[in-house]
Amino acid sequence: MLAYFGVLEKINNSIVAHAATFENALKPLNHFATMLLFALLISVAFAALGQRRGLERFRYAVWCFALFMLVGVGIAWLMYPFSR
Repeated sequence: MLAYFGVLEKINNSIVAHAATFENALKPLNHFATMLLFALLISVAFAALGQRRGLERFRYAVWCFALFMLVGVGIAWLMYPFSR
């Protein structure tokens, strides 16, 4: 009977360890990571929905991503003095 409880304790410890790892994976993203994800998703969507073909589509996605990031960092830089 004690062996049975020992197995249950090991299973419980394993579940708790996996839950902690899963919880760390679901931590909210910071602002920069969220901006990166948004820029990536929207630039890929713009490229996919555009009229371009092949390599031109890829270049357009990269160009959109770079502009999203540049504008986002620029706006953040301009707003920084007002955050104090």
